[in-house]
This record gives sequence, structure tokens and C-alpha cells, in this order.
Amino acid sequence: MTDEREQALQYAAKLRGLSLVRSGNRYALARYVLSDASLDQVARYLASDDDTERAETHGDRRASLRAMLKAERALLAEMEQAKQKAGADSRERNTTEEALGEIRRRIAEMQSEMGQKR
Repeated sequence: MTDEREQALQYAAKLRGLSLVRSGNRYALARYVLSDASLDQVARYLASDDDTERAETHGDRRASLRAMLKAERALLAEMEQAKQKAGADSRERNTTEEALGEIRRRIAEMQSEMGQKR
């Protein structure tokens, strides 16, 4: 169940432009603010004093968490439906196999009866 939950949360994070990062038994959410950047570009970004973006990030955390939890619930419900469908298909297959078994048993009985009449 943990793997399914982790996958659901990874998907939810992607929907929000985030990445779920695992380190041992702990997790972090990372937002990629730079990609395909040089070290100089990273240094300039880190040296900048852009408090507005940091404030927005802090304010968005709760909204992001709610969105992720909502996405997680939706994915878990979808996975449960898939499991139930797989179970129904399995039961259907079992019923078909039972019917085939009954037909084969009756054929064997008929063959046995015909063999005794000869």
C-alpha cells in the first residue's frame, strides 16, 4: 500500500509542478525553479533577494497540500476501482471455468455411458 500511496503522491506533485523526493524514510517536495541551468545561473538565482516569490511559495503550500491530497484520494479511488474491476473479471473467469468444467464432466459421463453400451 505504501508504494501505491507514494506513486499517487508523486503524480499529485507532478500536477502541481513539484517533485516528490525520497531520502531514506523521509520525503520532501521540490519545486524546480531552474532547469538546464549553469552553476553561474544557479548562483545568480540564489544570490537574488526576491522575497515576493518566497512569500507566494509559503502561501501556496496549504493550497498545494490540499490539491495533492485531493489528487491522492482521486488516484486511490481510481486504483480501487481498477482492483474491483480486476476482481470482477477474475470472478467472471472463475465462473466460466466452472461452467467449462461442468460441461467437460458431463461429456466424460456421456462418453463413459456410450462406452458401457458397446
